[in-house]
Amino acid sequence: MDAAKLNVKNAYLDPNVICEASYAGPLFWVDNHPAFTGAKGMAKEKIRHAAHKQAKEAATLYIGKALLAHQRFQYVFAPYHSG
Repeated sequence: MDAAKLNVKNAYLDPNVICEASYAGPLFWVDNHPAFTGAKGMAKEKIRHAAHKQAKEAATLYIGKALLAHQRFQYVFAPYHSG
């Protein structure tokens, strides 16, 4: 049944932002990534994990803001695996 016919308000989260691949990317950076300029050894791992944490926090912040913005909606869909 169509949501407009039922007078139901739906919201959708952006699957590109909440997809694990979007925030896990820094974990798969190769050693010649531009973020590693001048870093060696464990410093690269610290940079890699800091970038991963920052990307994960950005995705979490997006989800939180979206849920707050759409709290009056009856349903909020999070199409995590769209493919």
